[in-house]
Amino acid sequence: MRGWILALAVAASSVPAAAQTISMPIAKGFWVAAKDKCATVTNGYAFDGARWGAVYFYGPNASMGPVAELEKIGRTNSVPGGFTNMQLGDYQGVGYFHLKAVAAGKAILRTGAPSPEGIQVMDDAIIRCDFKTLSPRMQAALKRLAPALAVK
Repeated sequence: MRGWILALAVAASSVPAAAQTISMPIAKGFWVAAKDKCATVTNGYAFDGARWGAVYFYGPNASMGPVAELEKIGRTNSVPGGFTNMQLGDYQGVGYFHLKAVAAGKAILRTGAPSPEGIQVMDDAIIRCDFKTLSPRMQAALKRLAPALAVK
């Protein structure tokens, strides 16, 4: 009897990530630090409805790139404080990314990163930039690296 219960528990917890629900508190788009200006930004976060991650230029004066570090969102779930946890990929690691919408086009990105002292938590205010307000250089980067966001 115990074997069957264990087998059912394992099967229930092994639902493929693709079958999980992805429900985000923010709209698709390119999100940047609230202190940045959309017209001059050289880095931010892309959310295309299925993936989340950084798109950025690097090097001296952001002269190199662009690069995208986008991950498939395996599933989402509510966590305390009104945040939504994003499981990137097929499993949840020690670190985390939590999002909470605070107004239309505004959100808080909470990042938990492992360190020798435990999990360090950082909250960043982010805003959504319309594609047409980005610089031609960033528009070209998104067209190439996150084409679902390249909407005029």
